[in-house]
Amino acid sequence: MFRSLRARLFAAYLGLVVIGFGGLTLWAGNLVATSTLDDVGSSLQVVAFSLANQLSESVEEGRGDRSGLAATIAANIGGEAAIFDRQNELLDRSAGASSQFLGTDSYGLRDNAAGVEMFYTQANIVYEGRAIGTLQLELPTATARHTIRERWLGLGAAFLAFSILAIMFSSWLLTSLTRPLARLQAAALAMAGGDLSQRVAPGPRDEIGSVASAFNQMAARVEATIAEQKAFASNAAHELRTPLTTIRLRSEALQTDLDEAVSARYIREIDSEAARMGKLVEDLMLLSRADTGRLPISHEPIDAVRVWQRLEREYGPRLRQQELTLTANLPGTPIQVGANPTHLHIVFRNVLDNALKYTPAGGQIAVSLQAVGGQLQLQVRDTGRGIAPDDLPQIGKRFFRADKARGRDIPGTGLGLALVTSVLEQYGGELKVDSPGVGQGTVVTVRWP
Repeated sequence: MFRSLRARLFAAYLGLVVIGFGGLTLWAGNLVATSTLDDVGSSLQVVAFSLANQLSESVEEGRGDRSGLAATIAANIGGEAAIFDRQNELLDRSAGASSQFLGTDSYGLRDNAAGVEMFYTQANIVYEGRAIGTLQLELPTATARHTIRERWLGLGAAFLAFSILAIMFSSWLLTSLTRPLARLQAAALAMAGGDLSQRVAPGPRDEIGSVASAFNQMAARVEATIAEQKAFASNAAHELRTPLTTIRLRSEALQTDLDEAVSARYIREIDSEAARMGKLVEDLMLLSRADTGRLPISHEPIDAVRVWQRLEREYGPRLRQQELTLTANLPGTPIQVGANPTHLHIVFRNVLDNALKYTPAGGQIAVSLQAVGGQLQLQVRDTGRGIAPDDLPQIGKRFFRADKARGRDIPGTGLGLALVTSVLEQYGGELKVDSPGVGQGTVVTVRWP
């Protein structure tokens, strides 16, 4: 029936208003009616006692003239009156008064012979301390009933006015509460339709404002993730296109008549490009497994010092070829870490490989490996090209290169430190890259729990 949240809240609030104000009005009306009748009855009883005191001598047997007393009293009170002796025998009554003694000192309601609702009450007539009779008064309830109706009408008007004000206030309140939700709904639907730039105003600092802030954060992350995925796909395609083009051109050339030296060179180039493609695919697969939580994590105890020493021997020829000096500050005792050996080797290799790529001939690379605060800390400091301050936050992102180069003067795909970051995230580690600026070298720090 009510599909929108605003309509349901409004209906619920309106129901509470009607039930609450309606119940309060009924209670107040009944209270007013009862109190009005009580007031009239009590007043009539007071009048009866006062008149009874004045009648004592007239009613005393054998004294005074009693004829016309009841009619006079009835005319004065605007009702009816009757006088009874001590045996409850009628002595005198007004024309419309009941000749029956009702037998109670309190007041009550009854219909007279004409069917008119009347108040009635009695008061003892006392002479010298003796009850010598009873005065019985009757008063029509029409005036009291009219007063009650007027008060009911006043309460009804107040109920209607309060209900209208409550409805207006609830409408304003619900509009102010649901307007941010409506904006949030519109933004969510727009996002579902493909517009990832949607954001909503945070609004007040309440639950709805918190939801709006959370939505904005989610939208920003989704937009950034989609942008990263698009950039990732574009960069991956670019990195794969170059070796594929080289392989295709060289294979086409090999189908022609070439001398042996050129053919051998082309075959070596095809082999090199195929190896480069294979390495790129392996890196992409590792990143994919890390992103989807399928990276096989293990905590096998490994001596990190021995892993680094093997890597240093592996890179020895390349260091000599590039005329680089590597100094390593290694502890004399093993440093045990829990890791998959392949993953630790990937981290060490890519950090060292990154230093070799960006350090020119004659440069120096200083390595420090130590246990700090229960963690393995690897620090690689080089005298290479350095990194501009604006580029530092981008380090570790996929396919990012600090010099924006796409040429072949710097080998690699831009995935090295991205691989390091992904592996470290799986183990709760940390990668930190610092550089004073371009041309002033770089310091890469790895912390592994």
